[in-house]
Amino acid sequence: MDIKKGENMFFVGEDEVNPEAEIIFSVDDDGDYVVESTRVDDHLTNDGVGTQLVETMVEFAGQEDRKIDPQCPFTRDVMEKDDEMRKLIKN
Repeated sequence: MDIKKGENMFFVGEDEVNPEAEIIFSVDDDGDYVVESTRVDDHLTNDGVGTQLVETMVEFAGQEDRKIDPQCPFTRDVMEKDDEMRKLIKN
């Protein structure tokens, strides 16, 4: 799966304007990431694309030495199920 970096997002597809899947984030006052939403088009559902987007976001945050505030329920669920990802959840 080719996941690309856009402005405050990671996405799958030709461009960030009309992505087939996306994880959207912002930066809070502490410089940490707030994941606002994750969306996957129907034709990619059940292919693990949403989880791959979360993994990409976690890897990015880890490289930047930042935490993640997962406001998106899907992102929170994925992160809470993995011991390493859970360490990056902002309390």
